[in-house]
Amino acid sequence: MTHCRHTMAAVGVSGVQITTSRLGTALIALEVNCQRNRQVAAIRQALRLIFPIILLGSLADLVDQAWLQRTGYFYQTLHVATWVLQLRVMRQYLRLISAGTLGLAAILMAFAVSFYSVAPVTRQTSNRLMAGMTAVISLKFFNVSRPSVLALRPIKWASANLGLQGILMGILIGLLVGNSYRWLLTKHETAGLTGPFLLMSGWLLGTTALGLLWVTTQTVSLNAAFVSAIQWPFRLPHFILGLLGYSGLTSLYAWLGVLEPITPSGQTVATAQNLEAVLNHAGWQLPHPVTLHTVVDVYANFGGTGMLLGLVLAILLVHGHTRHHAVAWLSLVPTLGNFGAPIMVGLPVMLSPLLGIPFLLAPLVCISVSWLCLRLAWVPAVAYPLLTGTPGPFLAFLGTGGNWSALVLGLVNLALSTAIYYPFVKWHVQAQAQIAGEVADDDPRN
Repeated sequence: MTHCRHTMAAVGVSGVQITTSRLGTALIALEVNCQRNRQVAAIRQALRLIFPIILLGSLADLVDQAWLQRTGYFYQTLHVATWVLQLRVMRQYLRLISAGTLGLAAILMAFAVSFYSVAPVTRQTSNRLMAGMTAVISLKFFNVSRPSVLALRPIKWASANLGLQGILMGILIGLLVGNSYRWLLTKHETAGLTGPFLLMSGWLLGTTALGLLWVTTQTVSLNAAFVSAIQWPFRLPHFILGLLGYSGLTSLYAWLGVLEPITPSGQTVATAQNLEAVLNHAGWQLPHPVTLHTVVDVYANFGGTGMLLGLVLAILLVHGHTRHHAVAWLSLVPTLGNFGAPIMVGLPVMLSPLLGIPFLLAPLVCISVSWLCLRLAWVPAVAYPLLTGTPGPFLAFLGTGGNWSALVLGLVNLALSTAIYYPFVKWHVQAQAQIAGEVADDDPRN
């Protein structure tokens, strides 16, 4: 049986080399080597662990914002207020689900990353749990309400920083704590309870001091300061390089773990002036035809940052990996409503070098095509406000008052992004098959 498995693995690898281009073979090797890294492996395990929680929270958020809020697409088109009973109670219920799932994403990642970092070096569940709990508490010390600390009132936590936007901070804290526990357990295998206790105490005392120092010298939380720091490049003028730069940076941040979109300043004024021009003047002459909203939001972010709807379609077109298909089908509804967190976490796209390339490239291609069409006046610019949960391909169509050329351009962009993702998804499937073959060969039961 072992010989047969080795033979099948060799045939599978040789088949990949025969049917895959040199670029594909190199990228597959890069993906496999990346996933072999113990830090990345711990992060990927943590992402897969929290996927059901993120999926449930995204669905609750989608239903709340798109179906139950006045600014929601389905609320307006289906006249939800006329037939849904106890609308206020439903809003409260779904918001509670969202807060209890998406609102704790950073905490869950800190715990899981630290837990899985320690897992390979100890069989004691208590050591793994202690590492996870230490990471959670350390993260909380940097997300505390400043007034409650300085005024010596009951401590309140800055819960707004512990959701999707704080996942990257959760990953970093989890790695720091997990690797320190891993080092201790590797060097002192028989440390018993004393070693982990001393390490936990040291971490908590140290992070408490650092958290207090931060609170007394800074006016915002660490995560809020990080978000403010990465927002500064987005004060960009509305020209093609600015649009491409904005898209590239937001895609990079999302790939690293900042899953909530970063909104640049100044966009609301331009959008309002465009709407005013359409409502009060004849024709369709907009003062700001090329903005982040009229190009990036409506033509390059179907499903969320990175044109994730194109990724979902590419996965459904590629055969050969059952888990990929399951994640794609489960994530399809929120992705259609431009809630992309489930597919980012479930596949995962985050920190995958193979999927990171089309994740960056697809929006850039769509922006370039859309900018050219707007400059050549082949399509009108979007002026009408867009409702939350509007399916991605219909954003431009509805934002232009039902212009068919805008709908065609949206569908062309979706087809382009799907075509860009398609070969990378195939290579990703082959990389996962190679890793699965290695795991099977290393199984002691063989």
